Amino acid sequence: MRRLATRTFPAAGLLGLVLAVSASGAPGPRPLARIKAGIEIGFVVPAAGSVWTSDLVRGRVVRIDPKTNRITRRVRVGVRPFGIAYGAGSLWIADRVAGTLTGIDPRSNRVTKHVRIGLDSYGIGFAAGSVWVTSEADGTVRRISPKRNRVVARIRVGVRPNGIAYAFGSLWVADLGAGQVVRVDPARNRVTGRLSVPAADWITPSPDALWVSSENGEVVRVDPAKLAVVASVKVGANPLGSAWIGDELWVPNIDDGTISIVDPTQNAVRTTFSVGHGPLSLASAAGDVWLSNSTDGEVWRLSAKVG
Repeated sequence: MRRLATRTFPAAGLLGLVLAVSASGAPGPRPLARIKAGIEIGFVVPAAGSVWTSDLVRGRVVRIDPKTNRITRRVRVGVRPFGIAYGAGSLWIADRVAGTLTGIDPRSNRVTKHVRIGLDSYGIGFAAGSVWVTSEADGTVRRISPKRNRVVARIRVGVRPNGIAYAFGSLWVADLGAGQVVRVDPARNRVTGRLSVPAADWITPSPDALWVSSENGEVVRVDPAKLAVVASVKVGANPLGSAWIGDELWVPNIDDGTISIVDPTQNAVRTTFSVGHGPLSLASAAGDVWLSNSTDGEVWRLSAKVG
């Protein structure tokens, strides 16, 4: 299968009860806007009153104004910018090929930070006053201090760490290679727990759970207090950067061009609909849902109200 990280992944089984099976993607809601952001794009992130994504082919970060649905700035940042996060007044972009972390001041749209990190970076987040980046090359999470502008800790978490999220007082990492969700204490920079979730890729917190996208076509609901699988929900082919929208989980399925909406009260897919090619990630901004269709190079704006 195709993936932006330019590698393939084997299918894997998932522990836990499968509670629902998604239907084939029906025609989806008409996009409120379609913005051509590049040839191939990465994650979509809201920050500083704008929506941001990365142009992977041209090595740029693209800024979109949600008031006009227009691109207002393109900033050159590296070779293949992929992960994006916001914190400490800066936008942070991790480059998979160059092995760098770039900080952009959204007030001036200028690069103000430049830090060497590991190769094959994937997930990135901001928490506990730091930027956190996973590296598939060496199985670690790097902690970067915005004040000191350097890596201050490197934590070995597994084989091929992908998604990363901060919730419930801990940092959570999806280790695709080992098939685990790893809990990290940011106060001690240490791994404090592991949970088997085969093909774990992306982690999205909700008010009372962690939702882990598995590349075998399921989303796993995890109780963070018990560090246990609560339920598994069958979605589409290769779910990736999901988002908590309102009181539901929206899941982009990159290999079949659909979005599945999961009802957490039933642990079941409420609806699945078709979108563009290569839906990679979702985010909530300006009252709507923003989707990066990676293969099309388009950002779609969708209504959060889908029947």
